[in-house]
Amino acid sequence: MALAQPHDRPVSEELVREHARGWESFTHFMRVAVIGVAVLLILMAIFLL
Repeated sequence: MALAQPHDRPVSEELVREHARGWESFTHFMRVAVIGVAVLLILMAIFLL
């Protein structure tokens, strides 16, 4: 991990929380999308083969 430099500006806790919520929302969306694609492929395999 990089050490803080004297010229680095501090980051507010609110900004960190906002970005953490965004990351959690993104990962939840991606998880649901991957599961949806997997289910779609399984259903296609069942009905088309």
